[in-house]
Amino acid sequence: MSWQSYVDDSLVGSGFMHSAAIVGLADGSYWAYGGTYVPQPEEVTHILKCLENFSLVQSSGVTICGVKFFGLQSGSEGQMKYIFFKKGAAGGCIYTSKQTAIIAVYGNPGDASALQQDLQKTEATYVAVNPADCNTTVKRIAEYLISLDY
Repeated sequence: MSWQSYVDDSLVGSGFMHSAAIVGLADGSYWAYGGTYVPQPEEVTHILKCLENFSLVQSSGVTICGVKFFGLQSGSEGQMKYIFFKKGAAGGCIYTSKQTAIIAVYGNPGDASALQQDLQKTEATYVAVNPADCNTTVKRIAEYLISLDY
């Protein structure tokens, strides 16, 4: 399966998030991404710093496409690190595998953000998502990638 297939079929295709990206932990390079809401390179750099220093999550949150999300929780579980974030009805999570960070976003922050404008442009209708479904889906992909030494 290609990296783009993971995003298109297993992440965004799950219906539990509308945007996702897989980036390299070593350099922040994009392995694959999809949806209307993908973190910009400088935002990926900050996310990678947050994964190394969880206190940054609480002090500065996570910014994706120019929208700042409140950092809810961060930590480690086995070989994975994770961050959960939220703003209004929107939120998402980040899980790491051995070589990647998987970033997923669901919902709409509810202001005149880039996300809201993009959703209006595409006239997409997004169904409310249970955050746990988004988190579980991303975690399962991270666990699978770890089992493959990625």
